[in-house]
Amino acid sequence: MPHNQGEQFYMALNKACKDAIFISLPKAPHGNSNGFLTDDSLREAATMRSTVSAGCAVANPMPYRPAWKTVIDFLDRYMK
Repeated sequence: MPHNQGEQFYMALNKACKDAIFISLPKAPHGNSNGFLTDDSLREAATMRSTVSAGCAVANPMPYRPAWKTVIDFLDRYMK
């Protein structure tokens, strides 16, 4: 999804104190999933931030390097 839509969706979940993780890839174009998982120039400046519903705890953005393991972990957790 476009970066700004992903961020808006994350912020809505954050405001509602729902579990949410937002991985920001500001240099990755829309639709290039293999690129942002393998190309360091597209992963440059990537960050991850999260909200946990318990106590509405928020983790500030921190550097993050997405990889295929990121996708596999997501699928295992939510689609199993």
